Amino acid sequence: MSLIYLIFKLTAIVTYGVVNVYNNSRPGDTVITVLAFSCFVMAEYLLSKKMKRDIPAAVCSCVSAVICFSVYSDNLIYYLCFAVIYAIEIFSRKKYFWQICCVLIALIYVIFKPPFENTLLLAIMLIFFVLVRITALQLEECRNQLAKGREEAVKLSRKLSGYEEYTKTVKQSSVIEERRRFSARIHDKLGHSISGSIILLEAAKLNIKKDPDSAEKCITTVTENLRNGVDEIRKALREERPDSRTIGISELKEILDEYKATYGIKTSLIIKGDADRISFQIWNCIKENLTETLTNTLKHSSADEFSLTISVMNKVVRAEFKDNGGGSDSFRKGTGLTAIEERTVLTDGKCIFLIQPDRFSVVNIFNIKE
Repeated sequence: MSLIYLIFKLTAIVTYGVVNVYNNSRPGDTVITVLAFSCFVMAEYLLSKKMKRDIPAAVCSCVSAVICFSVYSDNLIYYLCFAVIYAIEIFSRKKYFWQICCVLIALIYVIFKPPFENTLLLAIMLIFFVLVRITALQLEECRNQLAKGREEAVKLSRKLSGYEEYTKTVKQSSVIEERRRFSARIHDKLGHSISGSIILLEAAKLNIKKDPDSAEKCITTVTENLRNGVDEIRKALREERPDSRTIGISELKEILDEYKATYGIKTSLIIKGDADRISFQIWNCIKENLTETLTNTLKHSSADEFSLTISVMNKVVRAEFKDNGGGSDSFRKGTGLTAIEERTVLTDGKCIFLIQPDRFSVVNIFNIKE
């Protein structure tokens, strides 16, 4: 804002000089007046812009306005008005700025009653000043908002990094806790059984010649203990291992959530029917086809929504990958769609491409093998 006032005050001073020279006024007095007020203007600018001291700059402007008022001539009306406006802006802190300016400029006109030519020229300068000032304030506001937005973006980025680290730590802790729990379960199930079996085998070894019946009995007990231990291990593994349904749905959700977070495209997963009937091979094929379809959507579509619907029926599984990007009349299968089709056929399924004005769908149909 200080630069704007510098430009307009210098313009007012130059206008004063040009008008005086044009009217054949005393050139010596005109040059001295122009230089004097130019020094005031530069002092104001240096105080406000370079030294960040607005109040001394406003005082300097008031002093120049008082001098201008005391030595007033008709052509000094330009500088007097801008000196007064600058002081008002600093002291009023932009509160009732325009109202005060209008009142004081009106008073100046009532007191000095400048000629019509000076009034017209000053009105043009003031209109141009108002337009420039409003534009500068808007640009300053935009710059402040941009700086604030950048600051918010940095804060959000730091928070996101913190959340990612926290999530990673939680996952690691969960894995460690799961391993600890599983190892404790195996120890509880097998530790005492194996230790007892070792003792019985050592006893059988000592008695195998002296008391074969007792040794045989010990061996039979050890065999039974170890068989039970193996059964317990198998049972624990079955209970701890997630089924294909849990694994499949979890992997699909993870892929869709990552795609949504990365590219800002809304995603959804819909499961209809008994998903336990879907085999691991079909889950794996659906997962790979999902990745390929998402890549194809990103490359060739302007979609902002994507959905995967899996329907389990009596004899078949139907998986539909759909986006709202619309199809093209010149549709042809590229490398990605061909790979989807081949992968589906190898999993004993069929692949169908549905093209409509408001959507594009890839449908996979798999046979259920009981």
